[in-house]
Formats: sequence, C-alpha cells, structure tokens
Amino acid sequence: MRKLLVIGRGAREHALAHKALLSGKLEVYVAPGNGGMQPPIQRVLIQENQIRELREFIRQHRIEYVIVGPEVPLARGMYDDLHDLATVIGPSQRLTFLEASKARAKAFLREAGIPTAEAVIFDATQVDAAEAHLRKVSYPVVVKASGLAGGKGVLVAQTPEEAIAFAKGCLSGEKFGSAGSTILIEQFLQGEERSIFLLADGKGYTILPSARDYKRLSEGDQGPNTGGMGGYAPADTPEWIDQVRRKVIDPTLERLQQMGIPYHGFLYLGLMKVGDEPYVLEYNVRLGDPEAQIILPLIDNTLDEILFYYKIQRLSELKVRMHATSAVAVVAATPGYPDASTSGHFIPMPALSEGGCRLQGDSYIYWAGVEVSEEGQVFTLGGRVYTAVGLGKDRAEARSRAYAALEQVNFPEKVFRRDIAA
Repeated sequence: MRKLLVIGRGAREHALAHKALLSGKLEVYVAPGNGGMQPPIQRVLIQENQIRELREFIRQHRIEYVIVGPEVPLARGMYDDLHDLATVIGPSQRLTFLEASKARAKAFLREAGIPTAEAVIFDATQVDAAEAHLRKVSYPVVVKASGLAGGKGVLVAQTPEEAIAFAKGCLSGEKFGSAGSTILIEQFLQGEERSIFLLADGKGYTILPSARDYKRLSEGDQGPNTGGMGGYAPADTPEWIDQVRRKVIDPTLERLQQMGIPYHGFLYLGLMKVGDEPYVLEYNVRLGDPEAQIILPLIDNTLDEILFYYKIQRLSELKVRMHATSAVAVVAATPGYPDASTSGHFIPMPALSEGGCRLQGDSYIYWAGVEVSEEGQVFTLGGRVYTAVGLGKDRAEARSRAYAALEQVNFPEKVFRRDIAA
C-alpha cells in the first residue's frame, strides 16, 4: 500500500484521513492528529513545527504523499522542507503570501485584473491616519488584519467606533500580534459568500465542489467571526463556476506562471457573489475547515486516484464525480468560543467506525479539539470540538442528517448554530 502523511490536528485533517482510508489503497498517518482519530488511522506524535522529526519519519516509513492541512506550517515553508522526500500537496513558501499577507494578495489581485473590493492599507505607524479614514468612510465597512489570524481577523463594522476600536487593537498588536500590524480597510460588498476550491499540480487543475461557509458565531450571521460554524455543498451552478474559472481562477494561475512560480496544492477562493459577478475576498493556500468536511465526503473519486493525478501533473484530465447530491456540516464548539473557550468537558462517545468518523449511513463526525485520557475517555480541549456532517439526495435531507448526528454527540453547554443551510 502507498503511504500518506496528513499534517495537522483538526477536523479538516480527520476528513482527509477518512477519505484516504476509504480508498483502500493508502496507509494513513496523521501528525499530530487528535484524540478522536481512531485506528486504522495512525497518529504520529510529532508537532507541525518539528521538521527534523517529520523528515526522519517520512524517510523511515517511506511516505509517498504528504498533505499539509493548516496554513501556518505552509507559511513557514513546509513544502520546501519536505518536497525532496515525498510528493507534498501544498504550495512553496513563495506562494503562501496569497493567504499570509492580505495586503500583498490585494496588490496581486489588482495586478492580475481580478475583481475585488476597493481597499486602503495602513501599518502600525499610521494609527491616526487609519482612524481619520474610518471617520469619513461610509458604513458598513470591512477591517482586516493582513496576517494569519485563524479566521478571526476580519470585522464587518457598522459604526466608526466599532471599526476604530478593532483597527487599533490590530495595529497595537493586542489582538493578533504581528499578524495585525498591517490592516486593510475595505469596501463592503453586498452579496452572498461562496467558497470555491481547486487542486492544482503546476500544469493544470481540477475544481472541487463549491461550498457556502458560515463564519459568524450565531444565527442570522450575528456575533464574532470564527474559524467557521458550518456549511453546505455544492453551493452554485456549473454556469456560475465556469464564470469564476474565466474571471478568477485562470487569471490567478496565469499571473503566478508569469511570476515564475506555478501553483501546486489546494487553493481556496473566498468569493462574494454580487449580482452574478464573482469578487475575491481572500485566498487560502489550503483546504478550508469546515468546507473540507463536506467537500471530501461528496466526492466519489478516491483520494488515491486524486493524488496519483496530482503526482503525474495530469489533474486537468481528472473528472470529479459526486457520491451524493448534497452535504451539510454543523460545527460544535465549547462555551466561550471564539474568544475565551473552556475545556475539560467529558464527551460520551457513540460507536464510530472508519477511523472514528462514520456514525451511521451517510452521517459523520470529524473530530477537532479533543484529547483522550489515560483511561480512554474523551475530553474537550476548547474551541471547535467536532463537525457533524450529513449527506443526502437534497440539502434538506443532508441538513436533517447533520443535525441528527450533532444531537448524538453531547457535552455541557455545546455551542452551535441552528440555521446552517436553513
């Protein structure tokens, strides 16, 4: 069997490991993984920043493929650290600016002629200028930390006071450290958010099912931004996806080719659908979370097949097939998330097969913030605990299965949204 190492510890990585298991042709390791991952998934207790240990593990176990899940290891250069030993699914550090610096990504979008919101950029030496700008713009307005802030560095502000407080918290380093030392003050676009994912091999690419992600904590898109509280897929028609291909995907990849750095790995396009026009809100250089948890179970192709096409750089020939018509995901988090999460809540575990994922039929649990005690009991670590996923013949059936799965895995004061895919 070929051997795959997934790097990361969240529900996205659990979904990748589960997808790999289902191929029947991959031996699956996850480093460092989490306590919800069960055999035949094999946890490797090496942290994401322990490059020497990861290299030794890859060499000793003759790992063929490495998928890097989170953004931080990619931004630190994990592709460059490992690609001499295995086929790494992820971009070179030179390309991670697309996610790691929203300021540089905005300049890239303008150079490539790709539709995006107008923005003004300020750094930590320009606090007064940023405040003056925020007092004269129209509202709502979007304020973004330029660096990596775990999906929480964006505020849609309704008033100058709210915007100025957030901007000052970013620029002072109080909120996100160095990730907030540069901010973007961006035009608010009225429309529907969309997530488009593709996998590129340096020569071509294939588009994965589209998705809708719910980033705000509470029903009706209220409350603070989070890493994502749920979603559904697919979210758009083939005709609109083709428009995204022409106006966003192809210009993005062509511009990178012109820069001499062809793109390898997953690429996320965070879009706003304004009328029928796609505007780029952001790039991510990885699969999303929770989008991965709904996209991967939907795809009928095995991960072994997808990785093979990636390795031989023939992804443009790969036709993505669908296992079901629709998928819905609902995230369960601990009290206090995202600002002051609690931990240590005991979770009575239901019977789960396929590496700790399959609940029953087309219902799945993908684990994130959990750990196992010496006695074998599972406890929350804080933050997002798991993603409950349902597949169905339509969105209503998938939604029903996702919420039914959510109700079977409980812990005190579980936080979740009740309006996902409603």
